[in-house]
Amino acid sequence: MKQVSILLLATALAAGNALAVPQSNSHASHAGHGTSAAAPAQPDPSTKAFDALDADKSGLLSKAELARHPMAAHASMVDTDNDGSLSREEFTALQKM
Repeated sequence: MKQVSILLLATALAAGNALAVPQSNSHASHAGHGTSAAAPAQPDPSTKAFDALDADKSGLLSKAELARHPMAAHASMVDTDNDGSLSREEFTALQKM
């Protein structure tokens, strides 16, 4: 019985150490080590779509710019300030429809 308990304990400890391995490499992300563990932040799909549609880079999507979007017909539903164009926040709401 002692041998089974020791075997179970050894297995549990080995599994615990396997889970701790990524933490032991956490020093790789510290400055001065030359490597970064974190991937660069990627813009969300809504931001990419907005940037692609914003031809004049004004930060707003006009009706003409929105015409290329499949949900253009619904733009007025999310145009909360009723200015006829969509801000990034309004466009994000359109994307979620």
